Amino acid sequence: MIVQRLLNQIDIPGAQQLVADGSPGVRTIFKIQAFQRSIGIARPDGIIAPRSKTMTELMCRADAENSVHTQLALTNPAPTSADLGAPWIATAEREIGQKEVVGAKANPRIMEYHKASKHWAKDDSGKLDAWCGSFVAWVMLQHGLPTPKESYRALEWAQYGSKLKAPVYGAICVKSRSGGGHVAFAVGQSRDGKDYFVLGGNQNDEVNIKKYAATVWDAFVFPPGAVAGTSLPVYKGTAENAGRES
Repeated sequence: MIVQRLLNQIDIPGAQQLVADGSPGVRTIFKIQAFQRSIGIARPDGIIAPRSKTMTELMCRADAENSVHTQLALTNPAPTSADLGAPWIATAEREIGQKEVVGAKANPRIMEYHKASKHWAKDDSGKLDAWCGSFVAWVMLQHGLPTPKESYRALEWAQYGSKLKAPVYGAICVKSRSGGGHVAFAVGQSRDGKDYFVLGGNQNDEVNIKKYAATVWDAFVFPPGAVAGTSLPVYKGTAENAGRES
């Protein structure tokens, strides 16, 4: 992860930014090799070894680019939502606690979610005003990402972006339910992989993180143009079991 963060601080022509997740994937190896070529290594091997020319030059050049960021990279290796390739999760987390207002009044924030998805709702708590899809649409738009045409419909998200065989951090999870569907963001899994923890809207009428059996989900997708990470971390927080989604 430290190596990935340092590489991201250096302008290497033709090299993409990396997801700093600590996994030595193909993109990371290619970027190490590109960096090695840039410092005159004739036969780049993609290896970062202690006290090697590659590591020494990497630390020196990153330090020259931005000493503050280099210090953070070396002293604060805990992954952030941006490091894991899903900066929108930090945005979604800041919405935790937003909930419906019972009665004629509505939570203006939830109405913003509906506006983002072009939903015609004038209330936040009616049976026809389920807002999980609207919440995901609002989060995506905060990051300049596209949304499905009818993004207020949860099941529309199953055809969005890139399809995944299994969820990674920040993936959009879609499932069916009686009378419709549900959509939310993957933020973790149980140690045995049998349960997923998702951050979503309209989960018991509010934005929160809930625990679902892994088997209930029908599709996992990732926003178009975004680079997906390689894993779904074990969730270390607390979350109640899934409840009402209507």
